[in-house]
Amino acid sequence: MNSPLKPAVACLTVLVAGVFGMQGLYAQDNPDSAASPQLTADRGARSLRIEGDATALHVVVQQTTLADVLSALETLNIRCRSSIGLDEVLNGTYAGSLGHVVARLLKGYNYATKQDGSRLEVTIVGKGGEFADSAPVDIPIRRRSSN
Repeated sequence: MNSPLKPAVACLTVLVAGVFGMQGLYAQDNPDSAASPQLTADRGARSLRIEGDATALHVVVQQTTLADVLSALETLNIRCRSSIGLDEVLNGTYAGSLGHVVARLLKGYNYATKQDGSRLEVTIVGKGGEFADSAPVDIPIRRRSSN
């Protein structure tokens, strides 16, 4: 992680921990079913709301960086590593399974995912188009003469 991002991620972590300490559960249509967790963090024009679980997730972001969103999703058993800064500001609503939401959040990035049991591991290596396609390389083959 880039050095300038560390304070931002640390600040978001404290914010997320505080929100989870005071979070409430919302009512469902069926009172007998367990309520899904909800995370809401508002900071001026920036906001992030996560509802549901890894199978049925609903994420609403407004003026929030991709790094902050991925950090907040770590509560759903996701681990993200990146070799680039993730300071792109997002606005929108994302719904579906955790894998589907992550794929939509990372549209335009070069990344790989690995499902390790219930944990989703994501490795981000760059933005799309950052790496030029290399031209094919011809490698001459020399054959030894047989004597």
